[in-house]
Amino acid sequence: MKITLTGITKSFGEKKVILTTSLTIGSVSFTTLLGPSGCGKTTLLRMIAGLETPDTGEICFDDRTVFSSEKRINVPPEKRGLGFVFQDFALWPHMSVYENVAFGLRAAHNTRNLDEKVRNVHRLLRFYD
Repeated sequence: MKITLTGITKSFGEKKVILTTSLTIGSVSFTTLLGPSGCGKTTLLRMIAGLETPDTGEICFDDRTVFSSEKRINVPPEKRGLGFVFQDFALWPHMSVYENVAFGLRAAHNTRNLDEKVRNVHRLLRFYD
């Protein structure tokens, strides 16, 4: 899925956190946001996921608009079809890596060939239990 951000901005009160930002993340690509603490990386990811609302701009997944300030579109997070892993590594510390990966698939009722899907993610990330 291609993700396109056009003219996205975000402020918290008087503090501008995201200045006008446009970005395209190509389908089947690996993209890294890199910058110092407090520069807006997490805020940008939260806006893409729908956990934070931009002040202006537009976010599209392929040709589907999931946020537009101008068109007054704001698709809720649960309808965006994305996964989001928070920075806190202890989100589910009682579960194995396998169980943490399988958790999202189970929550989405996507359990057909679960073992194969989880192992494919492990291979992709070059992680092995």
